[in-house]
Amino acid sequence: MTSKHIIENYLKENNYNLKKDYQGITLNINNKELLIKGKQIDLIELADYILDIALSEEKDHLHLDNLTIINNNSNIKELIIEKE
Repeated sequence: MTSKHIIENYLKENNYNLKKDYQGITLNINNKELLIKGKQIDLIELADYILDIALSEEKDHLHLDNLTIINNNSNIKELIIEKE
């Protein structure tokens, strides 16, 4: 699934200065806590993916990995988001 970039496009249209230094998000679990770490643009991209699945009428889940947004150095290699 590719993101429609709704949030990113909105921010551009409203003159937010977005640095395009994509590195991907890093996911780690420590003591039953999930840490999601990324640069500004990576977190905006993650938010776009979440918004896309939330608004989709066709898709009920989404797989994110190193081919989409997950950094190769992440301890968690795949993030699956499901819509109920």
